[in-house]
Amino acid sequence: MNLNVFVASTPLQLISCAEARARYECEASSCLLIIARPDNKVTENQMAFLLERLRLNDIQTIYLKKSTFYLRLRSAFRKLSGHRIDRLFIGNKSSWIHEAFYLGLAWKQLIFVDDGLATVRYYHAIHSEGLASRITEGKRRLLARLGVDLQGIVPDRVSFFTCFPLESSGKVDVETHDFPVFRQIFPPRTEGKEGIPLVGFIGQPFGGGDRLKQMRSQLAHVVERHPDARIVYFMHRKERRRELEQTLAEFPVELRSSPRWPIEVEVSLSREPYIAFYSFTSTALFTLKKIFPELSVYQIDDAVLAAKLPFYSEIQSMFQGIGVETTRL
Repeated sequence: MNLNVFVASTPLQLISCAEARARYECEASSCLLIIARPDNKVTENQMAFLLERLRLNDIQTIYLKKSTFYLRLRSAFRKLSGHRIDRLFIGNKSSWIHEAFYLGLAWKQLIFVDDGLATVRYYHAIHSEGLASRITEGKRRLLARLGVDLQGIVPDRVSFFTCFPLESSGKVDVETHDFPVFRQIFPPRTEGKEGIPLVGFIGQPFGGGDRLKQMRSQLAHVVERHPDARIVYFMHRKERRRELEQTLAEFPVELRSSPRWPIEVEVSLSREPYIAFYSFTSTALFTLKKIFPELSVYQIDDAVLAAKLPFYSEIQSMFQGIGVETTRL
């Protein structure tokens, strides 16, 4: 039997795989999902929640957990070595784990699904350097000992299945979507919500030595714009609570560090009304506005951080193109 194989390590990659499965009409019996070593417990829990709610639990799934990763990786390749793969859906182009699958397996079509705004970086990298390998010689030797032969042909042309408005070219075929599967399962709900209005601020582990200083400036800007609202800070999984508590002590903000589900699900299921979301360039600004077009979403134009971010103008233009408003510090 021909297979459709999906490789995902984050909630957004998993959501994108669910959308791709529907768009490419992949029957459950033809699908294999590989959960490739999520980086922490929060990510694992969110992906487990999504597996059930996005109706992916009807397909065969292989879990590559940290504790038994290499043993399970070897087992996965042994299982797949004799199969013909129609489509291989990859979530993270820059991960050596994901790369091992598209270099170590035989497939007819390679499709990259969304990995946040890193998708934009991957898109430009393919045009400038092709599918450059991120696998070190040490990792190659280790994979060889596991029986993983990285002799796959690197294609001249690949496909992207993305929510971002990228264009097809001589090297990339682009198929765009607007989360029809997710929107059907998690529709916006306006009735029955009550309580003090909430304003969400989405954290990012970006900015180097300027990050905390600029974070304070951004929070001050949001508090000034919404003096009577309850501010909820959604921490990125790489941010540290103690550090943020010290930095943001003067602001009336609630820190949420271990959400049960992704922020897009929170907006749908919350019994409290969110009136706006803010961030510098979090992917969630784009996904929230695309999934919930009636929601007020703001990108904070921070010149200090903008100078550090490649393709900032393009990213800002994409935000504005779907209705995300810009507010300047």
